[in-house]
Amino acid sequence: MTRKLIAGAVAIAAVAAVPAQAAQTKTVAVKNNSFSPGSVSIKKGDTVAWKWTQGGVAHNVTPAKGGAGSRTTSTKGYRFTKKFTQAGTFTYVCTIHSSMKTTVHVS
Repeated sequence: MTRKLIAGAVAIAAVAAVPAQAAQTKTVAVKNNSFSPGSVSIKKGDTVAWKWTQGGVAHNVTPAKGGAGSRTTSTKGYRFTKKFTQAGTFTYVCTIHSSMKTTVHVS
């Protein structure tokens, strides 16, 4: 019986010692009046970074259902990041250009 308890404790300790997967960041380019890619899949705790890869035309990144998003800017190199802590499907749009949309799938 003691051996089984010790073996069980060792197995639990081994599982607890496995490090959790580090959070990842996926990048969405803001360019040519579009978001590229138009869809990304991530895990809870991961981050999406929208990066303005061209300048000259103002864009923003705003949750389609409302809420806080990025500022409106045309500055090349500007970056807006969002960490996702809940599973679900989230759509982001540019409120200036209605055709600009990207979907974030969080598992």
